Amino acid sequence: MRKATYGRRFMWTEGGKIGLAPAAARLGDKICPLLGGQVLYVLRERGEGKWEFVGECYVHGLMDGEALGLGQEHKERVEKFILA
Repeated sequence: MRKATYGRRFMWTEGGKIGLAPAAARLGDKICPLLGGQVLYVLRERGEGKWEFVGECYVHGLMDGEALGLGQEHKERVEKFILA
């Protein structure tokens, strides 16, 4: 358990889901899947359309592809992030 949680903090989403985020994660950071990625990621908005990569996270109930839901009906959910 210690190895799996080292450098992580307990978190919960606005939707009530629980998980583990990087220790550097803060209130207001965005949790999202990135195309081609295998896990969820934490991003922090830096202004002017730029985002900072904070790290990987685990959210219970969203780790088996549920977060992507990339059918045609979800096409509008795809966003572009500029990491800086």
